[in-house]
Amino acid sequence: MKRTVAALSAVCALTLAMATGSGAEPVGTPAAAAVPAGVTGPPVPDTARSGGDPNAPFIGQQKYSTVYEGVPGEIAGNPFADAVDGVDEDGRPSRTVLVSWQANEDVAAAASERTLIRSTDNGHSFPSGYADGISGVYRKLRDGGILGVEFIPATVLDAHRLLLLQKRSGDGGRTWKTERSLFTTDRTFDSAAFDRGIRVHRDIVEDPQGNLLMTYYTASQGDSAGSSEVAISRDKGRTWRRYATVFPAQGNRSFNETGISWAVNGELVAVARSHVGSTLSQMHTARSADGGKTWSAAVPVTISTASGEPAPQTGVMPMLRLLPNGIMSLTFGRPDNWVAISPDGLGNSFEQAQVTYQNFPEQDTGAFQRSHGSSGNGASAVVGSNRILQVGDNCAPSWGCPATDSGFQVDGEYRVWKKFIDIAAPGVGRIDLLSKFHSGQITVDTDMKGTNRNLPEMRPVGAIDGSTDWAASAVRATRDGTGTYTLNLDRVYTLTKAGLSLHPGLPSTAVVEVSTDRTQWTKVVDIGSLRSYALTYYPIDRVAARYVRVTVADPNRGLALLNEIELYSTADSFENDAVGYVPRGYTNAIGATVTTKDTGGDGHALRLADAWNDKIAQATWVSALAPAQNLGFRFQSVGYARSLSFVTNGVTASGAPVPAFQIAVQSDGRLAWYSAATRAWTKFTTVEQAIPQKQWRGIEVRATLTAAEVFIDGTLVGTVPPTNTGVTALTGHTFSTSGTTPTYDNFVIDDVEQTS
Repeated sequence: MKRTVAALSAVCALTLAMATGSGAEPVGTPAAAAVPAGVTGPPVPDTARSGGDPNAPFIGQQKYSTVYEGVPGEIAGNPFADAVDGVDEDGRPSRTVLVSWQANEDVAAAASERTLIRSTDNGHSFPSGYADGISGVYRKLRDGGILGVEFIPATVLDAHRLLLLQKRSGDGGRTWKTERSLFTTDRTFDSAAFDRGIRVHRDIVEDPQGNLLMTYYTASQGDSAGSSEVAISRDKGRTWRRYATVFPAQGNRSFNETGISWAVNGELVAVARSHVGSTLSQMHTARSADGGKTWSAAVPVTISTASGEPAPQTGVMPMLRLLPNGIMSLTFGRPDNWVAISPDGLGNSFEQAQVTYQNFPEQDTGAFQRSHGSSGNGASAVVGSNRILQVGDNCAPSWGCPATDSGFQVDGEYRVWKKFIDIAAPGVGRIDLLSKFHSGQITVDTDMKGTNRNLPEMRPVGAIDGSTDWAASAVRATRDGTGTYTLNLDRVYTLTKAGLSLHPGLPSTAVVEVSTDRTQWTKVVDIGSLRSYALTYYPIDRVAARYVRVTVADPNRGLALLNEIELYSTADSFENDAVGYVPRGYTNAIGATVTTKDTGGDGHALRLADAWNDKIAQATWVSALAPAQNLGFRFQSVGYARSLSFVTNGVTASGAPVPAFQIAVQSDGRLAWYSAATRAWTKFTTVEQAIPQKQWRGIEVRATLTAAEVFIDGTLVGTVPPTNTGVTALTGHTFSTSGTTPTYDNFVIDDVEQTS
């Protein structure tokens, strides 16, 4: 519906050229939707698939679930989400997620009504109790408080000043106090075009000095249309003033909703919704190289899709998030909800754009039903080093699901949904340092033991908690700015890469050394000076390490700070793969997906599950031809007593692929090898050596062209001949279940390491 701008609801839209908000019924023809692969989560694993390139980034959507659905007709839409560091009920690092949604009609006269809920387990669960919130943005400050700023100001004082409505929490979001803060601009509000001066939307970021930068949109006297600007607070949000214009009006093109983020190079990146007149138009982007004081000219955002179809150019509610792994995500909507990524973390362009949620009526009466249903509004919050939580609505408040529409993709009811999206950076083999620390498998020795009672995330484990927020760090207050941080690993690893984030936004240096005996140390990384905004990755040339020591030299105010460290090895731990998908690097996979369940204290593992009586579960890793090959892995059987086969693959002189050594843990827990000539299995371990169900064991196969030695937990248990004769080279490995007829085979496999 078209309407004037005398008043605004919490997330409504101005249809004048001066400014446009989030929620009103769309005007104009929407862009075509891409094929919505992934909307319903990971694909069913009953068809052979490949896991993709292990050296390329990957987006893996999880299934969506309902955050809130009230009684029929109860409005719940236009949700927001923010995440801050904290600890769970056991004192372990966790992201506290704050989700709010609009509960009022999206009409001009409606007052803002928002509901706020809180999760302390990275967004997996939310309490049943609800509290009043604000239709704005939340940010954790360096004093430990959480600041929330309302979308609509409380009141205008004069043509240059207004009071913002804010909420502040000192206990991690459990309770809130309402306050008003002064906002001042050196421009003049155009009260005829814009009610109450500005709209706060949609991000607050912190600069290296701890100042807060907040985006908003407005209409000023003398401008041809609405613009998007940034405000600064140097006193933790108690007062604000206009800092710069990010997106000035361009003729009758107005800019409004704006997402902002730091890029990995220290520039600020912004993406804004725009309208030409009252018609939704292209999203635009701009950059700042001086901390937000000045901005480049706005240009349309460059987006390419995962499907190869034309990318959407229009969009509402753009939101940028720089993940700890250095990838920047962009979420936006209308029609549908979308996600795209900038793999290099610079935000110059975005790729792999894909639909994340879709609900629209099937019939088309020419009244733009393609943008009915879900409003396309939503938000995203970082909840892990390679994971965001996206939220959205099923029906836009007021106009989204009128009784005249039918045939919705989902239905015509109000609800708020959430969805985890895994965004994996290139490379496999990330060691799950945090899980191993909690299970006691690894320990930390450090003089970086600083803590703050208002910032429970600030402690030694903060350097391996998956967060690159400022306080989630290992810290040492010292005049010389030095500190050491040593990881005592659970075994010797062959390291291939290290990721480091030092003092966020400020110059710092570090050296990484490794040792197998804590006596002789080898320097493997010397990063020089680094300003960190996310993890930066450094290659390591396959060096053996049981101990890893990071020495930080931080010249900033006598504070040594190690924000985050990641380690990668030749053992594929599946930590850097998307849950529910075939792990990258594996091919011809059926019933083989990454899981977080039954993992024995580690975060991710490979699950091999056979649910069919006409096929087997399997996954193959193909490698270059070699005369010898070692395969090591850990596993446990968690289903019925069944057989797990692990094959060292090979080729003959003609190039024909054959199993070189086919070995299996059979249903009784004993190991056997298979002869292709006799088509028979021969057991070679004793009853006493049988591997029990639901217990983790390590297997290693050291194969040549003529024989293979087999080890259980480091003990040699047998040497077996080849399954097929005439093998001339070894080419990788395959895991598979017992056969086509048996079902309910269920094995969990981890730390797979193949070397030649």
